[in-house]
Amino acid sequence: MSSAPHVEVSSLWPPTGTLSAIPAQQADRQRVEMLVLQAVQAQPWLMWLIAALGAWVLSSLAMWLSRFPGQVASLWYMNVWGLALLLPVPRRQWPGLLLALALGNLAANLAFGDSLLEALRYLPPNLIEMLLGAWLLRGSESYRRIASSPVDGLKVLLRGSLLPVLAGSATAVLTLGWQDDTPLFRIALTWFESTLVGSVTLLPLVLAVLAAERGAVRRDFADPRAWAFALVSVGVGVFCLLQLPFPFVYLTLPLVLAAVQLRFMAVAALVWLMAMVVGTLIAQGLFVAPPQTAYWQQLLVYAPLLAALLPPLLLAAAVEQARNHHGELSRSRERLRTLYERTPAMMVSTDPDGRLLSVSRLWLERMGLRRDDVIGRKLVDFLAAESRRRTLTRTWPDLLAAGRCRDVEYRLMRSDGQRIDVLLSATTERDADGRITRTHAVLEDITRKRLAEELEAEHERSKVTLESIADAVITSDPQGRILYLNPVAVTMIGQPEEQVRGRLYGEVLRRRDVETGAELPDPVALCLHQRKRLALPQRVRLAHAEGSEHVVQESVSPMFAAGGQLIGAVAVMHDVTEAHQLALKLAHRAQHDVLTGLPNRLLLHDRLHQGLQLARRNRTVLALMFFDLDRFKAVNDSHGHATGDELLCQVADRLLKQLRATDTACRLGGDEFVVLLSQVEQASDAGDVATHLLEALCKPYQLGKHQADISASIGIACFPQDGTDEATLMRNADAAMYQAKQQGRNRVVFFKRPD
Repeated sequence: MSSAPHVEVSSLWPPTGTLSAIPAQQADRQRVEMLVLQAVQAQPWLMWLIAALGAWVLSSLAMWLSRFPGQVASLWYMNVWGLALLLPVPRRQWPGLLLALALGNLAANLAFGDSLLEALRYLPPNLIEMLLGAWLLRGSESYRRIASSPVDGLKVLLRGSLLPVLAGSATAVLTLGWQDDTPLFRIALTWFESTLVGSVTLLPLVLAVLAAERGAVRRDFADPRAWAFALVSVGVGVFCLLQLPFPFVYLTLPLVLAAVQLRFMAVAALVWLMAMVVGTLIAQGLFVAPPQTAYWQQLLVYAPLLAALLPPLLLAAAVEQARNHHGELSRSRERLRTLYERTPAMMVSTDPDGRLLSVSRLWLERMGLRRDDVIGRKLVDFLAAESRRRTLTRTWPDLLAAGRCRDVEYRLMRSDGQRIDVLLSATTERDADGRITRTHAVLEDITRKRLAEELEAEHERSKVTLESIADAVITSDPQGRILYLNPVAVTMIGQPEEQVRGRLYGEVLRRRDVETGAELPDPVALCLHQRKRLALPQRVRLAHAEGSEHVVQESVSPMFAAGGQLIGAVAVMHDVTEAHQLALKLAHRAQHDVLTGLPNRLLLHDRLHQGLQLARRNRTVLALMFFDLDRFKAVNDSHGHATGDELLCQVADRLLKQLRATDTACRLGGDEFVVLLSQVEQASDAGDVATHLLEALCKPYQLGKHQADISASIGIACFPQDGTDEATLMRNADAAMYQAKQQGRNRVVFFKRPD
């Protein structure tokens, strides 16, 4: 017979060490076989001594109870002792233990009067039984389940008791039969019955102790009920064996009761105790066995004994198995209940009427309720009005009919009145007859998802709005770095969004003053620093990436979160380039002559006013010239108004070419012009300028196919001698011009006061 591949028992436990180093609570959870292994590995010589001593004690006890010198003892327990020591330890340590066991057995036989040779003849069968039993049991894990499985119990008795005893009986025939006149069958039968009864009654107890935790051994043997059953079992056994016929039938009764009430280990101890009682009474001659006429009739004593002791063991294993299954079922239910209540999901269970049977902890937390406040109430009590109506009229009937529903939108109402949007998926549980016993539902909280969707939709609407308006919109973070630009802003600055996002507003947007062209500071940085909107929208020149410019109306405001935290700034720019250009054009037209482009009377008064202030402050001379074209009317009448207009334009062009940038030439109307010299050293300088102007104006004019020759009459008035205010100077210059005309035209005349 071959065994399955075996893993050394020592590999099943952590590194060995002294038991004193293990905490008491942890030591109580250690299996006894582990403790035996640790003891053997820690102090092998001590275990050998214990093995030899145990073998001597058990052998002596068996021989003292039930054998005479030269006969085979009944209720032989020494082999079970040896098997129990061999089973937990590695095979490499078996020789030392076997030698110790053999010495113990040999010492007991010699002490009871056997010769050395006779004692040696008993060793091979005993050693064969111990080795074979340990080898067969090490081939499987069944021996660890003897206390909780009747099937495994029978397998263990087959491998650990029956087969080794048969092998030991055969070996006994070989070692004992060659020198003795006793029939071989009697030797085999006597050996078989004595070792089998001893093995069957003690092996279950030994294996149960080895497979149990140390704390469980202490608990089972300290149970007061076990001691009470022990007294009852001993009393019933003694009374029945001494007083009643067929006593073995009655021995079973207290053991069966104990099998139902006690743990397997305690029942196995009672079975062994009952076997000891029977063996003691037989040894003392108090129990008289039925008359025997043949050797095989010895079985009439031990077969009924085994038949009385085995059923309680199997019943105890079955009860222990059921008890374990019930405990595991209870623990499983508790785990499921705990998992149900603590699972990170909103879960509810209801009866067929919709009353809550159980709820998860998360559901209670989300709803702001306590368990005692909701169990027994209907689920619809916690729904919003619309969801309640839909549940009663459609969802609940559909669930009961179909047995399931999925992703049904509901709205729960918290204890504080807040809403919770959920998706409900439910299924029904039915009994064997197909009736619905309860429903189970999982609710997915989609409140945040709905809020996120609403925010996303609002964000999309805002984005579409920003992208649809005609103004440029730029937002920044609290440090002034650009976060967003709408398409208008991208077009306005001429740079793609990905290139400017994350850069400072003032770094990306090059802004200059409309009037002076000076660079302007970063308005976003200023707004974030002041944490308020800038005073007034500012009109600035904004440079495009390709070099062009826009004139924009710029407004910058800070952005605050609901809690008052500054989250950035938003800049809005309205393109006013066309309006600005139109305003400039209108302003130019208001101050300039439409035909010649020269300043008109309005601008002349403004510059004359400024020139007088400057002359007074610097105490310099200012000259004002009035001149009129000679013979202009003749040109206009001869060649038409268009030719006359062309002549006026050419006159204006010649004036501008002769004057400095600081001088002003303007047209008052018709053929009257004015020249303002704001900075001259002395009045005679104005005369020189007037002479040059006259020379330039007198040159021929090419007017299309015609040529015109004209001259001019120029009158000059100077500040301060000819006047100190605008009106006086203009009046005196005009008077000087008329004097020039009266003196024959084509000349320059300074104003002279009348004598």
